Amino acid sequence: MSRKNRLKPTLAESKTAIGFGVGILLFLVATFYAGYRMQSTSSNPPALDPVPVYFRRVADALPFPPTLDPIQFQIGNIHEAYSVAREIPEVLVQQPCYCYCQRQGHRSLLDCFRDLHATSCDICINEARLAGRLHRQGKTDQKIRAAIIEKQWANLGSPK
Repeated sequence: MSRKNRLKPTLAESKTAIGFGVGILLFLVATFYAGYRMQSTSSNPPALDPVPVYFRRVADALPFPPTLDPIQFQIGNIHEAYSVAREIPEVLVQQPCYCYCQRQGHRSLLDCFRDLHATSCDICINEARLAGRLHRQGKTDQKIRAAIIEKQWANLGSPK
């Protein structure tokens, strides 16, 4: 057959071929996606909300970073949190901070109070306030950490 003698497909034939191709493509994508989902649910998925960094042992954190003097803060909850950091650094150093300030080089909740970082972060403030209250109730560092991981600090709100 010469080029001139070839027949062009009709519009209906073109639509059928395109539809068939799209159908095969959708089938392949769905099969790949289903296989991926089955594989990812059968393995242990990574934690969606991983626990931020903290020191497991006080000795590993020594010497503690100096914290700012709470006297310079007039707002009640900020003053309370910086006071807790000054009073019980050995507790805060063993606690994670859920504002994920580890991206800024922090290695525990205590690091949030070495500068003005915590003054603008309700998470840091409320975690420290919770740690202070639980410590005064005689809770262990591990129980305080469990309460922080359970995000009990979120219930404190931000009373000024």
